[in-house]
Amino acid sequence: MAQNNKPASKSSKPQARDKKLPVYSSAKKQSTTLFASLDTLLEKNSGKLLILIFGICALFSFLLFQARMDVGGDDSGYILRAYDFIHKGAFPSFQGPLYPLVLSIFVSFAGIKIVFLKSLSIIFNLVALFFLYKAFEKRVPPLVLYSVLLLTAINSYILNFASLTYNEEFFMVLQYAFFYYFFKLQDSPRFTANTSLKDSWRVWLPVGLFIFLITFTRNIGISCLGGLMIYFAVRKQFRYIVYVLIAFLAFEIPVMLLEKLLLHDQNQWGSQGGMLLLKNPYDASEGKETLYGFVLRFFQNSNLYLSNRFFQILGFRSDSQLEPNPLLTLFFAVFLLFAIYRVVKSKNWYLLVAGLYFISMAGATFIVLQTRWDQPRMIMIYVPLLLMLFLYGLYDVIKKRSWALQMTVLVLVSIVFISEFSSTLKKAKENIPILTKNLHGDIYSGFTPDWVNYLRLSAWCENLPKDSLVACRKGPMSSIYANGRPFVNIARTDNIDLTHADSVIALFRRNHVRYILMAKLRIDPTNPDNGYINTMNRLIEPLVRQCPQKLKFIRQEGTSEEAQLYEINY
Repeated sequence: MAQNNKPASKSSKPQARDKKLPVYSSAKKQSTTLFASLDTLLEKNSGKLLILIFGICALFSFLLFQARMDVGGDDSGYILRAYDFIHKGAFPSFQGPLYPLVLSIFVSFAGIKIVFLKSLSIIFNLVALFFLYKAFEKRVPPLVLYSVLLLTAINSYILNFASLTYNEEFFMVLQYAFFYYFFKLQDSPRFTANTSLKDSWRVWLPVGLFIFLITFTRNIGISCLGGLMIYFAVRKQFRYIVYVLIAFLAFEIPVMLLEKLLLHDQNQWGSQGGMLLLKNPYDASEGKETLYGFVLRFFQNSNLYLSNRFFQILGFRSDSQLEPNPLLTLFFAVFLLFAIYRVVKSKNWYLLVAGLYFISMAGATFIVLQTRWDQPRMIMIYVPLLLMLFLYGLYDVIKKRSWALQMTVLVLVSIVFISEFSSTLKKAKENIPILTKNLHGDIYSGFTPDWVNYLRLSAWCENLPKDSLVACRKGPMSSIYANGRPFVNIARTDNIDLTHADSVIALFRRNHVRYILMAKLRIDPTNPDNGYINTMNRLIEPLVRQCPQKLKFIRQEGTSEEAQLYEINY
């Protein structure tokens, strides 16, 4: 009995996962370094800091709010898929289905209300920022955590997507929620004790659920399982590879069965997967990509996103600067390897998960994505995680060094902050006059003249008979501004014989097209001299040349960069 009551040794060290003494706490800081002093200060004022950061994020979300549709097709596409699901029962199989399904809840009672639907993205952005904080609270130094939260809150790219109905903001909610629940799993006694799945399945199910939701939102999300497998292999926890697969399949298999039973074998991969396998997504005649082609894609995309888009998002390169820089790509790769080395050396397993997650997700994206689809949003969703890794790497390597050396990290964070804040402030000043007009009823303010004419004529198409379809180049945008009216979107002509008018007429008959909307939409929105999208011109050229009597002029919008509507006389 005496042995059972023996007090603990004074020299015994508390465990890192002890709830009373988290991984990073000012209570553990005994030195007087600059980092230690700042960590203590930030931790004491954490409540005020969070209010300030979330307040700044909300303010700039409003100042950068885009109360009009973006000319990128996905902004309209997600809303339209939600609308079609509610009104036509069409399951959104193209891209990830989950986001349109969530939007459909709001479309069901609000209809296509652009400002309302876009406001949801602001909410998603704030929720994502909250989960980012909760996931890494006490798991990285306060200086690193609050620096990343602030830089995320003021980033103009992230704030821009907070007013678009793309799925990036929604995806980031799921991404950071996944980290939050996975880190809770890591801290669970059932995880650390290496217990069986029978005794620990309750803590694994939330992780499996969020992996499934990530995959159900973006098809590429399945690759995050690869990152987790590498993580468990590194830690020699091989049984957990099986556990996480079972937790994921517990949700994936029932949904797959429902798809087969209810949707006639539709699946999440859908037609998007077929496009990704093509050399040219707009011309199937060029054939499917080769193994060498996918390897080449990986290196080309790495150069595009790591040297160009990443530094654009941080404000170090202008938005119009599209030329990649191999030296910056090399610098990024070396810095990432350095950060992961410091993470492993310091045994911060939380950040190792984040690093391997990025490598698996971005790596898969770079392999399958065509280089012509170069867009900052493909890497933007990982920028806060990358900042966390990079700052932690610097913090860890000099945390015991002199104040002067540690000051360099603060200078670096300040430079990034100034760069981001300047970019955000500039964009806010440009957006405020447009936003003011949009909110006062001018729904076309902010569009270039070519788009104004196109959208005005699309809206006028509501006057046409309900059972007559209109063919056009930007169908989703037309549908949004025509209050959900269906349009036939013509994105490619490679599968049509353009030497004979009969082939074009047959295409229109198959799709029940009665009208054709022609428009001079700029290839380069900033410069009309660079030419116009000519998909529809190529399509009707045989009709104009061989049987012009079949086209009847109906209406025109604009006198320059005009949009025109024609009726087909079959």
